[in-house]
Amino acid sequence: MKVYIARIKKILPPSYDLDYISEKIYPKELAGEKITKLVKKFAKNMHIKQKPTAIDLDSIPEIKLKRKEDHPKEWGKKIVKELSEKIGIENIGFLSVAYNVTYNKDFLPNLTSQIVMETGLKTDIPPEELAYYGCAAGVISLKNAAEFCKKFNKAAISFTFDQCSNIASFIYDPKNPMFKEAIKSNLLFSDGGVGILLIPESMKSKFDHPLIELIEFKIDHVPGNTIRMENGVFVLENSLKDEIPPIVSEKVIKPILSEKDIPLSDIKEWALHQGGPAILEEFKKPEILGLSEEQLSTSYEMFNIYGNMSAPSCLLVLDKYFSNKENKSGTKGMIVGFGAGYYMASALYKWE
Repeated sequence: MKVYIARIKKILPPSYDLDYISEKIYPKELAGEKITKLVKKFAKNMHIKQKPTAIDLDSIPEIKLKRKEDHPKEWGKKIVKELSEKIGIENIGFLSVAYNVTYNKDFLPNLTSQIVMETGLKTDIPPEELAYYGCAAGVISLKNAAEFCKKFNKAAISFTFDQCSNIASFIYDPKNPMFKEAIKSNLLFSDGGVGILLIPESMKSKFDHPLIELIEFKIDHVPGNTIRMENGVFVLENSLKDEIPPIVSEKVIKPILSEKDIPLSDIKEWALHQGGPAILEEFKKPEILGLSEEQLSTSYEMFNIYGNMSAPSCLLVLDKYFSNKENKSGTKGMIVGFGAGYYMASALYKWE
């Protein structure tokens, strides 16, 4: 049985200019004029225009959610409501929620259960909550939802979000060994989510726009520690750009193409995790993947607009492709997520 992506819905808190965010996180009265200037220089070199953030910038150094509607439960409820409008909530039998960082503090019952109870969703199998699978979480969640569709001939929702502002680290002492790491993570990571409605082939006639058929998934794990939390600070070692892309290529991209006997040149859309320009540049190297500037352009664009959104990042790129409703029948693409752990996952798809 074929499984399709029928709808994609992104959800974002307010976005702010990165220069403005740097001023709010590192105000002169707390950090001093010298550090404020240094942070602005960091921000300029990030190549991020706007950053969605759920944090109350006026409460720094206290970390708190600015708007009640940006609580992840409210996001989840909105995703379920909007994605079920076309087919009816009674035809959705599974919900998968994935994230790494959340503002949800009432974790029992878990966030997914809370969303199910408050939306009236009746699931055929227990809903799942995938936490701390790094930036591969969204693809893993998508795989589980697709498997449900095949087995039960019903629709499913995969909702992936991250609220990285909840682990902001306000370090104002340059002598602190975590000082620069804190600046980098505070400016790089953003907040947002992506909900995806998956349907079995039997529901295809309910939609009059082009759909994406999910063909194959590949998930792998190679232990690695260049991405980690250390003493409450998010650490990204400089070596990760050299270490992770070759592993991702060899473990979850090349194998799936080989198994399906599909040449690399046949993949026209690359929904590749936009961890940052340095990471994306590595995928251009012939020995890694040899992708062109054009093939990576959408990942670059999403990074420039939103920064690194962690788990939903690659799905944000997919949403950009999905929003283009031109006839792309037969066009193939890949969704690729990778990050801390190192967890990595890919999905091969084709436009109907």
